Amino acid sequence: MEKLAVVKVGGSVITDKTKNFTVNTKNIDRVASALKALYSKGWSLVVIHGGGSFGHPVAAAYNLNGKVSPQRLSRGFAEIRYWMTVLNTRFTRKLLSAGVPASPLQTSAIAFNRDGELCRLDTRVVYSFLEIGAVPVLYGDVVVDTRRGASILSGDDVAARLSVALDASRLVYVMGAGGVYDRPPSMPGARLLREISPESRLVVGESRGVDVTQGLRRKLLAAFWAAQRGVPVAIGGVSSIIEMVEGGEGEYTRIIV
Repeated sequence: MEKLAVVKVGGSVITDKTKNFTVNTKNIDRVASALKALYSKGWSLVVIHGGGSFGHPVAAAYNLNGKVSPQRLSRGFAEIRYWMTVLNTRFTRKLLSAGVPASPLQTSAIAFNRDGELCRLDTRVVYSFLEIGAVPVLYGDVVVDTRRGASILSGDDVAARLSVALDASRLVYVMGAGGVYDRPPSMPGARLLREISPESRLVVGESRGVDVTQGLRRKLLAAFWAAQRGVPVAIGGVSSIIEMVEGGEGEYTRIIV
């Protein structure tokens, strides 16, 4: 499929990660506007969003990445599924209002983990959405784990796997920080890196709020994995979405391998 972009929008972009169950309406509107512009230019889009203040606090409270009782696991599974559905609905509603034919797609219905790592993803469902011109909107989720019962699946991993399986023209990670810096952006002297590779030396700090998917470290591993398999990858902020997808100049970071 020509001109296919997989766009992962971080939870820190569309929610306030310091306030539970709170969306960032302004940023969602900016994301929706950029995606509408790309769709109007003929881009096919797959969108994945993070959990932010809807998914991460609940996952942390139930410790689903650790050892829990069957009762706690089933309750945590249900709670996370509920809150991620709420966020997905609110995000998708905004995309629809902007003119993007966004179609929610429950990640846990098409994906399985094994011991905390993605082991199976039914990409045929995603492709079928694209064939009719829809924009599938998936998200980081709690999924059935063939060894643990259930575990968290990062949206970063879903995005990387889909970009390779669908032979995407571009994989874009949208972060609140606006790109990858040589040290946490809050530190004095932090510098935006225009290019990074698996050999780049970075000081990776903690993300604001609760993040059960290891924040930037996990994102970079997923980005390198996709880039090593031939997918052009970029990481940047909301203001650079169009430039990242189209490969233009902008304030963002390119992955090189």
